[in-house]
Amino acid sequence: MEYILSIANSVIFLFLALMHLYWVCNGQVGIAATIPTKLNGKRVFTPSRFGTFVVAAGLFMFAVTNLIFGGMIESPIGLSYINYAMWGIAGIFLIRFIGDFKYVGITKRFRQSVFAQKDTFFYSPLCFLLAVSHAILLMD
Repeated sequence: MEYILSIANSVIFLFLALMHLYWVCNGQVGIAATIPTKLNGKRVFTPSRFGTFVVAAGLFMFAVTNLIFGGMIESPIGLSYINYAMWGIAGIFLIRFIGDFKYVGITKRFRQSVFAQKDTFFYSPLCFLLAVSHAILLMD
């Protein structure tokens, strides 16, 4: 099971990293539904290309961490550090799942926007799945 979960997590992270790289290169498909908006339709924030690249790099590193944890990649980094990183990843996605009590996560108050609907039915459940799958891997 460890192998399958590590691969599944890695595939998800690689896909998300590639999506972010696409947006760094000015891709527009899907971008409108990925940024929280206020009730008037204005974005809560406008991500910079550099910030989006940093997110893509982080997601790529999450994929590599899962591959190392699953034993598919050799690493000079000790397994205890990889375990800490896996707990960190689980924590990041649990916090994202919970949200900011306003625009994202299960605690959001603004639920009418396109982003909010995608967040309710796709983004937040995916974050919960990633948090739980990392916790399961670490409990083995």
